[in-house]
Amino acid sequence: MAAPTKIAKLALKYGPVVYTLAQKYGPQVAEQILRQREPAQRLVAARRERSSARRLALRHADSVVEGTLQMVFHAGEPYWVVFSRNEPVGTHPHTNIPYESLLLNADPAKRVRPEELRRTVHLPRRTRR
Repeated sequence: MAAPTKIAKLALKYGPVVYTLAQKYGPQVAEQILRQREPAQRLVAARRERSSARRLALRHADSVVEGTLQMVFHAGEPYWVVFSRNEPVGTHPHTNIPYESLLLNADPAKRVRPEELRRTVHLPRRTRR
């Protein structure tokens, strides 16, 4: 029971100080938090877009004859190139860059089938009591 009384004493002792500091610096702290929110939202949106591009590429490769995928980088950005047989048929995310420049130094041995990239999630089993 000593902890609640200690917290109450600290609240009575430092409460007025915290209140005046919150009035003085509160708007500045709120503005700083709002400024930091925008870059974080951009980062989350970019990661979501990257994962959705992978999913779209998997679906696209499933829908073509002998579909395979290869991840390539161009200007620091990852692109998934979808192949049907040995011809490139699409990129995800969509870009206007020609296939020749995307696949210039790419290793064709690193192409994978969609089945190899699919992840299966194994949930832990609950132990019975």
